Amino acid sequence: MTRNQTSGNHATREKVLDVAAVLFSENGYASTPLSLIASKLEFTKAALYYHFKSKADILTGILDPLLDAIDELLHDTPERFPDAQKRWEFMVEYSELLLSNTRAVEVLAIGGSHAWMPADILGRIEWHRTRTMELAMIPGMSDEEQVRAELLMDVMQREIVFGKNRTVVNGMTHKRRREVVYDFIRDSLEQ
Repeated sequence: MTRNQTSGNHATREKVLDVAAVLFSENGYASTPLSLIASKLEFTKAALYYHFKSKADILTGILDPLLDAIDELLHDTPERFPDAQKRWEFMVEYSELLLSNTRAVEVLAIGGSHAWMPADILGRIEWHRTRTMELAMIPGMSDEEQVRAELLMDVMQREIVFGKNRTVVNGMTHKRRREVVYDFIRDSLEQ
């Protein structure tokens, strides 16, 4: 295979993932048949199968870059943070990972229980959720402080993952809204 074929295949795969992510977000994963994805791309199903063996393979292609990056971040993170500043830095880095992969975040934002996801993906997401919640805590926190830390992590994840469903503040840009949310979280962490 030549370099142009390889780059062409990569570009085509990326286009498939982009279109599939939009369709999954609009219709739900279960309600998006491969034939619809192929149709939107003006492909035959055979052409689609050349790039992906199944709809689950497409879902994996969408989510793996983000899940792999989170795995790496969590692998490089200490068991616990010694102070609120290090915890804050982790939360910002984690949120930036989410923000850097909008395609995966759009699919993760699909409503419902995520029971439609393959078990291996669900397992990774659950481990990420559990581990990031653990990392929101620092040694010696009271029960009340632990609840606040969990709520703050939820606020951050919801702000990023479920951004489309939040209320709009007239005249406020997405960037400014994120700054307000980060200021709120940071101020709350320092209490």
